[in-house]
Amino acid sequence: MSDLEDFMEEMGQGRRSGSPTSDVPDNQSAVNSKKRKATMEPETKKKAKVMENKAIWITNLPPDTTFKELEDEFSRFGIIDKGADGQSRIKMYNDEETGKFTGNAMIVYFKKEAIVNAIKMMDDYVLRPGDYSNGNIRVEPANIDHKKEKDGDKIASKLTRKDRKASERNRQELNRKLNEWSDNEEEVAAAFAPKKNKWAKVAIVKHVFTLKELEEDDEAILDIKEDFREAGEKYGEVTNCTLYDKEPEGIITVRFREFESAENFMKDYQGKSYARRRLQISLAEDKPKFKKSSKVEEPDSEEE
Repeated sequence: MSDLEDFMEEMGQGRRSGSPTSDVPDNQSAVNSKKRKATMEPETKKKAKVMENKAIWITNLPPDTTFKELEDEFSRFGIIDKGADGQSRIKMYNDEETGKFTGNAMIVYFKKEAIVNAIKMMDDYVLRPGDYSNGNIRVEPANIDHKKEKDGDKIASKLTRKDRKASERNRQELNRKLNEWSDNEEEVAAAFAPKKNKWAKVAIVKHVFTLKELEEDDEAILDIKEDFREAGEKYGEVTNCTLYDKEPEGIITVRFREFESAENFMKDYQGKSYARRRLQISLAEDKPKFKKSSKVEEPDSEEE
């Protein structure tokens, strides 16, 4: 038996027999014991840490989707977390029997805020612009039903000291990238903002006039356009105002420089009265194609 084993056996016997293992008086040991308990008790009373969901669950992906494709596409909305091996935490699920990709995947982000961006930009859209062969993908926050075991717990139990150091380096690198994003927060927000239809800058106003009014008053067209241009300019720069004198619904369009101006104009004037008629306003989804005669000037421009 080695010296170490002898020592350990002696220590064990001493404790079992109740013999003190040091020269510290019994009462001092009791005091120290109380101190240790007092120090440790708060730790046992700590509330369990609430785990934040930082993952998204994606379904209906094309059968030939690649890891790199998902990494490139979804890293636009936030920094993807990395495992101890330095790889992005993207899990693509295969069928247990056939081994083929099921079209389902999970992506874990470094910060939970990225989930909102990813869902807003990708849910119910095609993965590859212009390719509708597989239909739209669905993106939602991941939940426990999507994950049979906690990857973090599973990996942590297997991490070596070397792996832990590598994981820590990855975390530091991700934090550095996150700080870079924070420094350019406005640029990032603009870059990832949902693309808007350029025609949504055009407010379509109906029930502005009757064809009979235009026939009876030669100045009516200019007066109406002037009225609506002035009304629109309260909300921002108006780049175009077109009256469609061949439309029985009495249509005029007001085009703004900014989307927000068109939206605010629509909200404030919706249902208001003009010449005793209740206005109906909407934002254009495409280039307006209403009827007008050649005498009506200032046609809608395609300039953004």
